[in-house]
Parts: sequence; structure tokens; C-alpha cells
Amino acid sequence: MSAPDTPLEHWINDAIATQLPVRRLSLSLDDSELLAACVRDAAQACDVPVVFSLVDAGGQQRFYFSMDNALLISHTLAPQKAWTAVALKMATHELAALVQPGGDLYGLDKEKDICCFGGGFPCWSGGRLLGGIGISGGSVEEDMLIARQALARFSALRYPLATTR
Repeated sequence: MSAPDTPLEHWINDAIATQLPVRRLSLSLDDSELLAACVRDAAQACDVPVVFSLVDAGGQQRFYFSMDNALLISHTLAPQKAWTAVALKMATHELAALVQPGGDLYGLDKEKDICCFGGGFPCWSGGRLLGGIGISGGSVEEDMLIARQALARFSALRYPLATTR
């Protein structure tokens, strides 16, 4: 298709471009900082010191923080949860049943960096996997609650992030 030649064609193309949805390929640094702030706020509201890890769609660490007094093991688990959520494109709590004897993914939990504890979620927007988060520091239920609250707040403030495609 050739470039527009008339002012009307330029105007039409500009009008169409403003209506098209933004195609995000990853969470920007600003997005990452906002999501981290949402996690911190949710964790403080629950009085749970957590470690937060955000990886991009390729599993590479994008953002990380550790609250004061977070459990030592959480520094290992949070990145594993985030990586697992992206690697398998599923929430880590869903994996727990699948790795049990007789499960479709039996034995996968023995692989390096796989984590089957709840608190890891993939982050989808517009049908694209943007990355994954891992929260660790409380009980499994607390980690999952903090993650869900943070994703809901981020979605209300910036753009929708879903945990499923």
C-alpha cells in the first residue's frame, strides 16, 4: 500500500490510528513500577512482608523488590513463581495438582526453577503474554490475595491485566 497522498488520506489514517488498541509487547518500566507499588500497598494492607518479582514474557527478571523482614526463602520463591507462571502460561497454584502422581505433569516440580506454590501469575493484556509476577512472604492464600489485589488495582489505574488469556 502506498503512502497517503492527500490531506484527507492523512487525516483518515490518523483518525484510524487513534482508534486502534495499543499493542503492548511487555510491561514498560513505568508499568512495572506501578505494579510494584500496587503489590507493596496490598502487602502492607495485609501486614505481610513480601518479595516481589516481575519477569518479562521471555522469563527475564524485569523488576524485583524485597520488603523489610521478608522471609529468606521468599527471595528464592518469588522469582521462581514469576518464571514458572510465564514458562507454563498458567498460575502456579494451578500447577500444584498437575504435578501430583497421576497428574498430566507429574514430576515437573523436580525441574530446576519450577515452583508449584500459589502466588505466581502470568500477566496477559489483549491476548498477549506481557510477563509474570511472583509474590512470596505469607501463606499461599496471602500471596495469591496480594497478587490478585495488585493486579486488580493496576488494571483499574492503567490498563487491563488478566491472569488468563
